[in-house]
Amino acid sequence: MATLRAKVTSKGQITLPKALRRTLSINTGDRLEFSVSDANTISVRKQRTAGSSAGCARKFIKLGMKPVSASDMDEGIRQHMMKKYGIKKEAE
Repeated sequence: MATLRAKVTSKGQITLPKALRRTLSINTGDRLEFSVSDANTISVRKQRTAGSSAGCARKFIKLGMKPVSASDMDEGIRQHMMKKYGIKKEAE
């Protein structure tokens, strides 16, 4: 990612550039964690609740995609593996 810039307001606020918000999947209400290195470099990290994976696959979802049931996913995986490994008939 290219270097991004933001301006600090009189109230000490900044607006994170859209490219950064998109890359880190930062949305309204999200909490961020800042750390400063000895070289005065600031690191920003999006805080997540323990065990949270919400939004982790957002970049892979296309607009208008329909939800798929777990059994349909299992069947799709089974079919893919059978095709990938050349299995002609299911084991009984």
